[in-house]
Amino acid sequence: MITNEQYWNVLSRIDSDTRKSLTRRRGKVTSGSERHLIIRGEIPYNPLQIMREASDIAMKSGIKGSDVWGLDSDGAYIGDPTDIYGLSFFSPRIPDIDQGDADKYAALDVLAKVCEYLKKENRK
Repeated sequence: MITNEQYWNVLSRIDSDTRKSLTRRRGKVTSGSERHLIIRGEIPYNPLQIMREASDIAMKSGIKGSDVWGLDSDGAYIGDPTDIYGLSFFSPRIPDIDQGDADKYAALDVLAKVCEYLKKENRK
């Protein structure tokens, strides 16, 4: 299981504008923990949705190869991870935890890496 501290760490690296753009869907959480409220209310539940959003942000910012993305048993990535000369964002899957949590955490980590890169490059 992924701890609250791990989730807070990765969520704190995602800028507020991006978090707001992720809340396009309707519906509110009415009960549960604060973590559950944020994960269900602010962040898409589906890891593929998170990856599409990260790819869209990277493409709009002009990062080459950002239309290549994936989520597999190794982890989540944007850009070709085998291209040593290209820019790519990769997050390994945490072993020995629930498959859904591992996918979601890897996708959130890739999104956070994209946000950090864009912040660093002042492209956003």
